[in-house]
Amino acid sequence: MNTKREKILKMSKILDAIMKIGAIFFIMTIAAHSAGIIMAPSLDLTRFTVGEILGSAQFEGGVDEFRAIMLTGILSAAVMPAILFVASFIFKDISRGTTPFTTINANRLRVISLLLLALSIVIPPLKMLLTMIFFTSVRAFFSISIGQIVCAVMFVCLALIFEYGAELQRESDETL
Repeated sequence: MNTKREKILKMSKILDAIMKIGAIFFIMTIAAHSAGIIMAPSLDLTRFTVGEILGSAQFEGGVDEFRAIMLTGILSAAVMPAILFVASFIFKDISRGTTPFTTINANRLRVISLLLLALSIVIPPLKMLLTMIFFTSVRAFFSISIGQIVCAVMFVCLALIFEYGAELQRESDETL
């Protein structure tokens, strides 16, 4: 039993670090996209299509399209650091040896589910709207990810499971 607990503590420490590194990566991505928006006029976009610059053959255009792509990249990446930091708090608490089944962790899972929902339902139309407002020459569209919605629902279910686990933990502690 002790070895399982040690494995959980060790994996939680590793996952805490991975989540924080991932969040920092997304913050750096946001910074790079922001720099791309600012520097776009000075880039020689006539030699390459935007698709070649970004590694995708889907887009071909000039400075406005490049800026629109950078803006949508910022919006797509904006929610991820928050999700990863909240998840890292869960793993950090577990790595300290406390039970994962706490009301705080259930609430954290709810926050993650709300952020995932925002990422799948709010951000896509917002990206389209901002593209239409700031870059009128660029064709704008959006799509909603059913997979992200399913993940959000899964996190709500996990939050309920953690809440129930916290309740059982409380009852067990009161019985002893």
